[in-house]
Amino acid sequence: MEALNSRSASRLIAVGGVEDEKWSRQEAARILAERGGQGWRIEDVRIEHDMGPDTGSARLKAMDKAGEAWQDTFTVTRDKGAWHLVVFTHQPGESGKETAATERPTS
Repeated sequence: MEALNSRSASRLIAVGGVEDEKWSRQEAARILAERGGQGWRIEDVRIEHDMGPDTGSARLKAMDKAGEAWQDTFTVTRDKGAWHLVVFTHQPGESGKETAATERPTS
């Protein structure tokens, strides 16, 4: 929330646990344009280790500065002891690996 409230791409990248690269800065700018600077205040956080010891779900409830309620569920991952929210969805794939198909089979 602090990264969103401050409209800081660097802080959002750090919370997201991704490399500071051109693609992550572009996605951070998109996320900040959509949700940044709204004065979010966290009302409730519930974290469940429903996908294993290093992966889970975080349910956030927040209020913006206009008093509008907002809630969302994020995946959280632990890397080298640090927890990160999975907010970056357009991460480039590993070099030499194919990505999974997202289209329905035609036959």
